[in-house]
Amino acid sequence: MADRFSAIPSKAVGKPVPFTLSVPEEALNEFQILLKLSKIGPSTWWNQPGDGQFGLSREWLTRAQETWLAKFDWRDHEKRINAIPNFKIPLQDPELGQLDIHFAALFSKKPDAVPLMFLHGFPSSFMDFLPIMETLVGKYTPETLPYHVIAPSLPDYGLSVRTTRKAEMTVHRAARVMHQLMLDLGFGESGYVVQGGDLGSMLARTMAVEYEECKAFHVNMLVLNPGDSVSPSARPTAEEQEALDRTKRWQETGFAYALEHGTRPATVGLAMSSNPLALLAWIGEKLCEWVDPHSPLSLDTILATVSFYWFTDTFPNCLYHAELVKKVMAGSTLPISTEKPMGYSLFAHDLAILPRAWAEELYPNLKLFRFHAEGGHFASLEQPQSFLADVEEFIQLSRSLFSAPGALV
Repeated sequence: MADRFSAIPSKAVGKPVPFTLSVPEEALNEFQILLKLSKIGPSTWWNQPGDGQFGLSREWLTRAQETWLAKFDWRDHEKRINAIPNFKIPLQDPELGQLDIHFAALFSKKPDAVPLMFLHGFPSSFMDFLPIMETLVGKYTPETLPYHVIAPSLPDYGLSVRTTRKAEMTVHRAARVMHQLMLDLGFGESGYVVQGGDLGSMLARTMAVEYEECKAFHVNMLVLNPGDSVSPSARPTAEEQEALDRTKRWQETGFAYALEHGTRPATVGLAMSSNPLALLAWIGEKLCEWVDPHSPLSLDTILATVSFYWFTDTFPNCLYHAELVKKVMAGSTLPISTEKPMGYSLFAHDLAILPRAWAEELYPNLKLFRFHAEGGHFASLEQPQSFLADVEEFIQLSRSLFSAPGALV
């Protein structure tokens, strides 16, 4: 059914080719052997079941290992991935060299369809956007879909790989590659909207500042940047203050992983890619903790995410958000546009939030703000309907920027 959305726009200047994900059977067998032989550490005072203040419990990891071995079916997730059109396209970057970029897409046949790019973060993948892409397939036909939906694997994440390693991946360079992808798909003349959370929000911000073709941006993670100040009258609501308090506690107790990523990415990359259980402990902690505790992600979803990281060797390569950690520690941040239309969806259980009064004071270009009491850091997985509704509303508010008839045919 989704194959109907696979027609590449005629103005594409690159050469995307259809892609089907199929992990070799040998890799699945090796995975099972490694997982079965992976040892779970001894019971300690810290890893008993509790409130998670010290990280994962030994009990959770034991149950997850047993489920991974006996009940989890990776092929089911492959089928879900391949039910959406997937592509790969070669890109050449002046600093990074040759890249093989993967993206899932729903291409519209509407002449005025708005190009929309979704950018994931860590520890996520393009799979985070499968629920909303599936919703769009059920809601629209290729003739009525108001958007061209592009959900790439970020450079050095998942299925987007480099054939050369001429330079370190950085946020600026990754943003340039994502921009080039949109140009190669033929969206340079019309322009595009970009949406992002976590690392994706940093890329979206960068693209909005750096590239004229990026007409508007929507994020679901936003913070008070170093040097920013707000007036005393700009007060958070009670719900927002509660979220700010949670954020402060997390910064005090849950930020250690980022310091390791930021200062020793080589060591942590090698350690976590040594066996599947190590990777599950490191990533699983985030997938358990960074969500709305009232509606956690299913264990199957967590295992699918970690399996994807394992089968694609993502983790050792994807740690270029270490650059962001260094910026945070140095008291600097990435730029953000105060001119181009901006949307912000605040999910109350996210790791970092910006209250509405602060956002409205700092960003005169804020066209949409939505507060959601439910949902956390992985909004497109946790609350896909609310997430998609916000993005669709934001695009509707920004549609005048894409009013040229026939621009995308």
